[in-house]
Amino acid sequence: MSEPTSTVSTPGVSGVSLLKVPVSDLLASAEWYSRVFSATRLAQFDHFDEQGQLYAVMLAVPGLTFPMQLRLAPRTAQAIAGFDPVGFAVPTRDDLEQWESFLSDLGIENSKVLRGLVGWFLIVRDPDGLSIRLFSDEHHDVDPDNAVTDSPWLEYPAESH
Repeated sequence: MSEPTSTVSTPGVSGVSLLKVPVSDLLASAEWYSRVFSATRLAQFDHFDEQGQLYAVMLAVPGLTFPMQLRLAPRTAQAIAGFDPVGFAVPTRDDLEQWESFLSDLGIENSKVLRGLVGWFLIVRDPDGLSIRLFSDEHHDVDPDNAVTDSPWLEYPAESH
């Protein structure tokens, strides 16, 4: 099958505008993201339905140039538990070690620092089980033989059913 050809060039994008995360409990998740990522709620952008029920909150996360929206979507949150739709960058492996210590001090389970194919990473799960990865900008040589591939933190639970 051949690819269709076009004489029109692809329109560009200028960056990321929003990160939207499905959650089962808006306030509990907002509190968690505040504790873990120092996120602050942008209450002026709260979303309400016609009955006045809150269904989404916006957060400002230090280091991100765009907001994070927590969207009340319990079935979606449950369906993607364990999935890792976002990876945040940190400068070095030492920064990941600091994250590991910080999360442990908060009593939040995490993968500990893992060796990836070209760098290091750490995984933490939000209250609904969504996996959030922190990747080091610092890299090591490509090393597939020593990259962690069998950690339970790398599994997608919905795929194992």
